[in-house]
Amino acid sequence: MMFKDIEVRPMFEDQVHERHQFTISVDGSDYQGLIHEGEIHWFHPHPKHTFEESHVEAIESQVHEKISEHLEQQQ
Repeated sequence: MMFKDIEVRPMFEDQVHERHQFTISVDGSDYQGLIHEGEIHWFHPHPKHTFEESHVEAIESQVHEKISEHLEQQQ
């Protein structure tokens, strides 16, 4: 399982509260969340309501990778 698309948008850009919001599509369902200080905070619905814990961990690993790539491109 892998998600197709990820969209990353900065929130509170250039402020102390800056975070990155993301939207992903996994198996046809959209999920959103924030990443702050390396931790993912999911909005509702949380992927754990649909997928097993091991799948959620795999999704989160891919989110971290894609956000890192996005941030590197911004520099």
